[in-house]
Amino acid sequence: MKKLSYIFIFMLACLAFWACGDEFLNRIPEGELTVDSYYKSEKELRQATAPLYNVAWFQYNDKAAIGLGDAMGGNIIGKWTTNLFMFYRFTVTSLNSDLANAWKAFYRVVDQSNFVIYNINTYSSGVTEDQKNLAIGEARFMRANAYFYLVRLWGPVMIIEDTNKLITDFKVPLNPVEDVYKFIIRDLMYSIKHLKKTDDPGRVTQWSAKGMLAKVYLSYSGYGQDGARKQELLDSAAYYAGDVCKNSGLVLHPVYKELFMTQHENTPETLFALQWVYGTWGAQNTFQAYYAYSSEITGCTDGWGGGCGPSYNLAAEFAREPNDTLRRNATMFIQGNYYPEINKKAGGTTFVLTNPKIKKYIIGTPDDNDGNVATMQTGINSYILRLSDVYLMYAEALLGNNATTNDADALKYFNKVRTRAGLQPKTALTWDDIFHERRVELGLEAQLWYDIVRWHYYQPTQSESFIASQNRDYDFTWDKTTGLVLSTTKPDPEITVPANIYLPIPEGDAVQNPLLSEPPVPYTFSNEE
Repeated sequence: MKKLSYIFIFMLACLAFWACGDEFLNRIPEGELTVDSYYKSEKELRQATAPLYNVAWFQYNDKAAIGLGDAMGGNIIGKWTTNLFMFYRFTVTSLNSDLANAWKAFYRVVDQSNFVIYNINTYSSGVTEDQKNLAIGEARFMRANAYFYLVRLWGPVMIIEDTNKLITDFKVPLNPVEDVYKFIIRDLMYSIKHLKKTDDPGRVTQWSAKGMLAKVYLSYSGYGQDGARKQELLDSAAYYAGDVCKNSGLVLHPVYKELFMTQHENTPETLFALQWVYGTWGAQNTFQAYYAYSSEITGCTDGWGGGCGPSYNLAAEFAREPNDTLRRNATMFIQGNYYPEINKKAGGTTFVLTNPKIKKYIIGTPDDNDGNVATMQTGINSYILRLSDVYLMYAEALLGNNATTNDADALKYFNKVRTRAGLQPKTALTWDDIFHERRVELGLEAQLWYDIVRWHYYQPTQSESFIASQNRDYDFTWDKTTGLVLSTTKPDPEITVPANIYLPIPEGDAVQNPLLSEPPVPYTFSNEE
């Protein structure tokens, strides 16, 4: 019975790279397949980890990502998109389908990572220890990322290191936030040790793991603190971010808008991106279908995003620096702006609406993308970690608990991000400088809420005041004649800032597992690395 369950899970995982012709997602060998006949070559190990780059994350990316990362943060509004509406108004309940899908997706990443680790340790033969450890390093990197999302969204969550145990008892208790962070750090330390410094485009590397570990330490440095972050954890964040900045040899892609075009995927700036595959259901990117404002933009029957768009707050953040047009125009459609990459056959698109719409990850018609676009189907990758993110984290870690810094490294890497955007470098940095830069650099990449959570860990009053001061749900216009104009009509009802930053556990899981409503239980860590 157990063998059948492994075969079934493995076959589900294999769906991610069936029918894919590129080298990164090679098709599995034809013929009869059983778990104990697999994991016998380096190629098969690589195929085993491939689904962890796309299909395992599908339910998160499909709709939940932007609701969690941008709508809750205040970057996007969606009055006629029910689930999105609940996220940006902080009225999400345990019955919200996007909430449940995100939870399921993160635990699917955990489960599939666990199965890859177990199966490699149990069934692999004819491969070297380095090859095995590399594949396990990829799986543990993915598992760490899933838990990093879980702990920031839900706080105490279930640590599941051995999915086999769920076969006999699926009632698993919550574990404390501190233990979840410790688990994440252990996984990323293993990945740093065993991943390659360079790998095939799209595969994660040591630099990916170091950059992500820097973000974990930066976040964890404020947890449970009052007003200031733990210096030793800030130092760890600076150490790993600085290593990536100085020693990786990676560089920013020179043209910002090209980062969000299929023709320029997996540039050296990409540290971790979900690798979506056009033409394979469950492994494709559906973002354009939901958030492009019109079918004229997609050239298909989708383009259902007319009822949502960037918020006034995001537009106002860009308006702080009027010369920040390169990033602004790559993030939002603005009235009067010309977009030559959309509808190329017709000579491009000039946006005419006064209400800005989402541009980032909107890649246009099939003709704009060598035919690789269809209804609810694109292959554009989704960034989880870019090099510019690490540059800004490095500056934040070096600033630490100080009011300002003119540290040479902090300024050097912070200003690399600004000069790529065509802006003048700064000669000193404050926390607000860095927060602003992160918001416009990473806007609509599902990042803002996690920056707010990191802030809330050690300064809850200030972060809640920031949310309360946002003009959420106000109508506004932005055109070349009037500029950015906020409507005087107040939203009804007004936003209520949540007393608890953590989301409710999906009702279905809470009902099936009553331990999820009980206090967290310390996790018992093994002695393994």
